[in-house]
Amino acid sequence: MNARTIGWLFGGVCCAAGILTMMFSWDSGGADIALSLDRVGWDAVENVGPNGNFPMAALALLMGAPTLIYLNATQWRNTGGY
Repeated sequence: MNARTIGWLFGGVCCAAGILTMMFSWDSGGADIALSLDRVGWDAVENVGPNGNFPMAALALLMGAPTLIYLNATQWRNTGGY
């Protein structure tokens, strides 16, 4: 396995983990968002904020996305150009 393949795998895993973690990195004052909105309606939307998982999700996305962007932007060199 060459370095580019490892880069593609690393970037893909980081982006996937970041996106999945980002889905669960929001809460509304210590309660589950679905339960909060069910009890108080849309009035709780302004109280929604990031929880403890947010930094890990953001870090995974900030590591994975630039890796994939760089590898995609330079892929034409490995295929012989246009």
